[in-house]
Amino acid sequence: MSWEGWTLVVVLLILVLGWVLWLLASRVDRLHRKVLRSRATLELQLAQRAAAAHELAMSGALDPVESVLLADVAQRATAGAPGGVVHDGLEGVPDIEEPPSDIDRSLVESELSRTLRAILETHAESEPLTDSPLAEEPLRRLDASWYRLELARRFHNAHVAEARRMRANPVVRVLHLAGRATMPEPFDMDDARPRT
Repeated sequence: MSWEGWTLVVVLLILVLGWVLWLLASRVDRLHRKVLRSRATLELQLAQRAAAAHELAMSGALDPVESVLLADVAQRATAGAPGGVVHDGLEGVPDIEEPPSDIDRSLVESELSRTLRAILETHAESEPLTDSPLAEEPLRRLDASWYRLELARRFHNAHVAEARRMRANPVVRVLHLAGRATMPEPFDMDDARPRT
């Protein structure tokens, strides 16, 4: 093979290698965007569940102690929303620096799950809330939002796992194809629904 032939082969190999690396970097970027979209959905579902729990607390179907307890936990879950779901820095740095939230969102959301379970399971054994017309609509909204929350959290964590697997690829790691993006983190919480 002549010198020009070898030059053409080398140029083609470099072009193919560059194209493959570009595809890998694009894949990592798409996975990061997928994580951020699923995280936004997760935040929305957490907010909707907290709102539904607060609505149940204010419905008049619960006794005063249960109402105050549930309203307090739902309010704390809502107050934790501005701090974000996961503090991995994947969203980037905001233009305006906000003080970091000292609320661990997963702990507050887990506490809301446990409080709701305790109240709903207690009523299921004695006098079911489903029999109360005051609780009918809030319970329907709570059930729907809790189901969507379970799905959103599982999708988010599946997307995070996929991105982490891709970033564990030696080529992606060594050549820094993820750029300066931080490693995405899953959101773990107790989201088990009450036994009925």
